[in-house]
Formats: sequence, structure tokens, C-alpha cells
Amino acid sequence: MQIIGISLVEHENCYVVGIRPEGAVLAGFAEFPGGKQLLPESTSETAVRECREETGLQVEALRLLHQEQFTYEHGEVLLDFWQCKLVDGQSPDSLQAPWKWIPRNELDSYSFPPANAVVLEQIRISTPVD
Repeated sequence: MQIIGISLVEHENCYVVGIRPEGAVLAGFAEFPGGKQLLPESTSETAVRECREETGLQVEALRLLHQEQFTYEHGEVLLDFWQCKLVDGQSPDSLQAPWKWIPRNELDSYSFPPANAVVLEQIRISTPVD
């Protein structure tokens, strides 16, 4: 089973979202920044590292929002979704393409992988971080 740390980066009621590229697993689906855990790091450390590597943003993991074990055609994953915020002094404008800030109320217009369903519902009903 692959263990994945995912950053749910919120700023001014928007979230960082990308689209999985052609040729990748789950190509065409929307995604939050994240990736495979590299031991001995924790999944919160994974989420922070992957966000920095993929988006250029420095974030802080605040709390584990949701954990989901899911079996896809390509294998079984354990997804740790971490609520994150930008570190002090980090400009939201330093987000690297193709990542975008998507308003919370527009997340429903994106197609996320099935394993994201519960966390997307939690985002819909949660109070904004900032």
C-alpha cells in the first residue's frame, strides 16, 4: 500500500488545485498537492515537502483533516489529507503554474478522484482558516 501526504492549502477561502497531466495515473482529474511518503518522514512532513516541490509554496500543516484508504485499479493507497496554511511571509502570488487558487465554492465544478469525496464534503462545511 502506498502512503500519500496531501496538502489542502487554504488562503482567503481558496484552495490550491492542479489537473493531473496526460500519461499520469488518474490523468485529467483535479488534485491537491501531495505525494508519496518518504520514510522516516511523517505524512504531515510529506504534505509540506510535496507542496513546496510541486507548487513552490511554503506551507505549515495545521491538522490531519481526513484519512482515506482506497483501492484504485492501479493499487491501494492510504491518503492523509492535511489542512495547511501559507507560512508567514509567503506570498500566495508565488504559486507556480499549472497550479491555481480555486475558490471553495467552485471546487464542485472540478472532477476529483473518488477517494477525495469525503474530504471535499468536509471542505464544503468547514470554516475558512483565514
